[in-house]
Amino acid sequence: MKRKDRKPAKISRIMIGLMRIAGVCSLAYYAALLLYLGFGLNFALFWAALGLLCLGLSWALGRVGKKSRKAQKRLSAALAALIAAALALFIGVTARVVAGSFAKPAPNADYMLVLGARVKENGPSVLLEFRIEKAAEYLAANENTVAILCGGQGANEPMSEAQSIYEGLVARGIDPNRLVIEDRSTSTEENIAFAKAFISDEAAPVVITTTGYHIYRALQTARSLGLKNVTGNPSRCAWITPVNYYTREFFAVARDWIAAR
Repeated sequence: MKRKDRKPAKISRIMIGLMRIAGVCSLAYYAALLLYLGFGLNFALFWAALGLLCLGLSWALGRVGKKSRKAQKRLSAALAALIAAALALFIGVTARVVAGSFAKPAPNADYMLVLGARVKENGPSVLLEFRIEKAAEYLAANENTVAILCGGQGANEPMSEAQSIYEGLVARGIDPNRLVIEDRSTSTEENIAFAKAFISDEAAPVVITTTGYHIYRALQTARSLGLKNVTGNPSRCAWITPVNYYTREFFAVARDWIAAR
């Protein structure tokens, strides 16, 4: 009697392999983020959760296959379709976010908004330091621009983000009289809404300085709040973090799109 072939269907083998690879890579990336940036990066937990989910799915597919190859094949096909749809959505949204990171600021703006980021006990986080550097570069080249520095003080921060930006810009030779502190905001929406109170004309040219991945959403928020002439001044981020931040931004942009409907 011919022995029945118990080898999983090709699609099942592919999905199990992909889930294992994705799981290991996600957990490795999570560990790398912790080693490089410490435990202050909240979204990093996403990669730990994703890694465990992928490994769990690979295990579950294997278990299902021991009972029914047909069911395993169907589940694998459904999972492949779900992943393909999710990737298509992710690429569609992220393409806009990535395009924003290549924005060029208009010269001689009346105002520049510098959006805050985490302040550590020993000074600005790497992300905030890069924003300060980019803001200082623009202010040095455009001497009539007034900078509105945004960001309140979190429970784990030694000072407000706006104050940290202020000190960083002054240390780089920027005239304090050109700097306005807005130290109440706790989100992108509040950064821009509270800063708007210092802008006398909604049609005035405004440049927003923030990290590249954040430009698209910051500009969209500014326009929705009534600022009519805004451009972006993107700063860089640490070499290991773009995947993390662009993924986080996907969820933030998708949330905003859903809320707007």
